[in-house]
Amino acid sequence: MKKKSGIIVIAVIAALAVGVAVLAVLNGKTAIAKKQLRSDAAFLIVAGGMEYRVTMEEFLILEQREIEANYKKSGKDPETRVYTGAPFAEILRLKGIDAGGFNSAAFAAADGYASALPMEDALDEANCFIAADDGDDGPFRMILAKDQFSQRWCKLLTDVTLK
Repeated sequence: MKKKSGIIVIAVIAALAVGVAVLAVLNGKTAIAKKQLRSDAAFLIVAGGMEYRVTMEEFLILEQREIEANYKKSGKDPETRVYTGAPFAEILRLKGIDAGGFNSAAFAAADGYASALPMEDALDEANCFIAADDGDDGPFRMILAKDQFSQRWCKLLTDVTLK
């Protein structure tokens, strides 16, 4: 009985090791692509099966606004910060994307974080902004000016998928 249990444990450990290896390979390909987007100072918008690349150069063509928003780190009080950016809706117009047929926008980051918004919130030009970020959190981040605790923001932005 002990021998049979030992074989089962070894089989389970081997299966888990294979699973981890497969996931590492799949994640590695995604991580490389996201790292490239970050180093190129660009992000993608995926809409209706099409990919639209937004470069820093294109982004800076847009009228930049100063956005005051509450920024909160864990364990600290929120503080008001000023960012410079453009409404997400304006970026969609720049790329010729009609958001009318979509229900949501999922903002994804290089670190694996994602934040999904109803399309109504993503198109709110007084709320949803893409900001240029010159620090370690860049080059782009999605900011919700009306989000009291910055919980749904997306720094290290690499792509936005409209669904």
